[in-house]
Amino acid sequence: MNDKDILNSELIKTRIAELEYGGENQIPLTEKDIRRIYVEETGKQIPAEIKIYHSDNYKDPNKLDSGFDGTIIHFLNVKEGINQIYTITRGSEHKEGGMDGENKSQETPLDWIYNAMGIFSGVNESQYVSAVEFENAVIKEVNKHVDNEIKMMRSKGSVVAKDLPLLKNGIGHSLGGNIIQMLNLTRGGYVNVVAINDAPPSAYQLAAIEFKFRFDLFNEFGLNINDFDQIYTIPPKDLKAFAESYYKEQGKNIHHLTNEEDMLFAASELRGFLDLGSRTMLDSNPEFESIRERIANLSDEDLYEMQKFLVKYAPAYKAGGYDGLVKAMTGIDLVLLQDLKSEWEGFSITDNPVDTLDSAWETMKKFDEMAVSLRDFIEQLPVLAENIPVIFSIFTDLTSEEISVIEGELAGMESDVIEIRSMITDLMSMSTMEDLLTLNPFTFFENIKDIKEQFEAIDSKINGLMDRFDKIFAAIDRAKLDFGAAVEGHSLQQVSNALAKKGRRYEGGNLILYKTGADGKKIEVNLSSSVRIYQRGMDSYEAREESLKRYRAAYDAVFLDDFETRKRHLLNQIQDMETNPRAFRSVFNLEDSEISSIQVHEHIPPLPPAFTDRMEEAVHHFQYQFDKGRRLVTSIKTSIEKMFNEEKDIAAIFELR
Repeated sequence: MNDKDILNSELIKTRIAELEYGGENQIPLTEKDIRRIYVEETGKQIPAEIKIYHSDNYKDPNKLDSGFDGTIIHFLNVKEGINQIYTITRGSEHKEGGMDGENKSQETPLDWIYNAMGIFSGVNESQYVSAVEFENAVIKEVNKHVDNEIKMMRSKGSVVAKDLPLLKNGIGHSLGGNIIQMLNLTRGGYVNVVAINDAPPSAYQLAAIEFKFRFDLFNEFGLNINDFDQIYTIPPKDLKAFAESYYKEQGKNIHHLTNEEDMLFAASELRGFLDLGSRTMLDSNPEFESIRERIANLSDEDLYEMQKFLVKYAPAYKAGGYDGLVKAMTGIDLVLLQDLKSEWEGFSITDNPVDTLDSAWETMKKFDEMAVSLRDFIEQLPVLAENIPVIFSIFTDLTSEEISVIEGELAGMESDVIEIRSMITDLMSMSTMEDLLTLNPFTFFENIKDIKEQFEAIDSKINGLMDRFDKIFAAIDRAKLDFGAAVEGHSLQQVSNALAKKGRRYEGGNLILYKTGADGKKIEVNLSSSVRIYQRGMDSYEAREESLKRYRAAYDAVFLDDFETRKRHLLNQIQDMETNPRAFRSVFNLEDSEISSIQVHEHIPPLPPAFTDRMEEAVHHFQYQFDKGRRLVTSIKTSIEKMFNEEKDIAAIFELR
């Protein structure tokens, strides 16, 4: 690690990246999270102010979402000369979108599609472009903030260094690991980049993004610079060698943290992927063999065909996102299917002939539109049938017999679709609006009944088509999948645990301490959770004690201080009467007499002891409860310290925030 790197361990970076990734909850990374992790791993406070920038706040609502997400963390301490940013590009995740139209409740894997479209084929750079725009915008804000801080400190007479350069660091996981490497290779300026279980950059991707590399590459292999598709004809080994030599210098500050089991590390055997910088190999699951060998055994011919397949449909994904990709690959319009489902569910025969006719007619029009989609689906089936078995062979243990079943179901889909289209054609030709619109109610409802039966027949046939898809997925589920273990090995939590010190592991962003007790049983303590309980408990009792002090002060002001104020006022009046008796002549109604002196014999009893004693008892009672509560909360801390006395920083972790 660089000496100036404030996040000076791979484990700290991995844990922060895991929180940035967010899991299912997608809770934004906070300053509190960063400080907690730093304290847990170092026993020290971060010596800088922290400001966090989230990409969601920089997206253009008028542009199609590329799927990119990320965060930039800025650490600043002008006096100590600290001015660093960490660009964290977020890894593969699911995004909302798809068949539910405006509601978009169905999840679609934008990042995994981008992995194939943008990296393997090199024809979609949308997430890279989004990352560049985000980083540019944030750096502009950061530089302005730093300039303002320096000016303010100098105005107060502080001595500040003339030059406080911004040091750029990068962290990325999965697709995020690819993007951060691409930023480093094409833009430069990073002190170091940590890529965790990353999707490696590819020569195809770099050629699409950086013109100079593409020009030099095509010149090296005698290709036409105006025909990008010629790049796929370069022998993969020659392409890899040229690209790795070309970017060797720019990539020397990249460090990879890689689980042996990781699915993307296995996929790096595919044609065109580059291996730049240094690498630390981790083994989070010794019982699992990587799928790397299986991918390495795929023929380059198969990979080339798959690459051409992806290249063909990348423009549709770029233009229309997930829905556009599915429509281009299968001919099926997901939005149309959802509309058809809604129309079908909303169709009913009512007593109002006009309403019934309108409902039937709208549904029939949707079926007619679907017939066009199904025609496109038939045309695409041979392409799908050719490429799907190759994809299955990478990630599953399907036997040749099971592959044959899948291919058979794909073939059966074609005949099903032809029959469905024929039924729709019959439906559309059996009636026109004029035929249905009759003044004879009996005839009208008979016609509508016939249409409804046709609807039901088509619906039944469509359900049969969907059953074929279910059979394909069932065959995959029955296979012994290495893919699941490879996905598990891809997770950031697995990397954190592989990097963990003895007696530590991580779960859900929390630090877990464990050891074997005297009875041979494993003892585990969630230290992060325990620290939160301790700090919240101590804060709670501190707040209660402050409330009690305010109550005591209010009591003193309302009762004790008020009594003394009244007493002092009365004594002042008595003194005034005794020193100036003539002024009180009218009080005694003495018209023909003079007053030469007044003597007041006062007796002002003090407040009853019980009045103050009860308050003292109440204060003592509450203070006792607070002290008892503090001792209970503190016992959590001391018990963990005793149990894990080999952990030297535990006391500091409990107290630091």
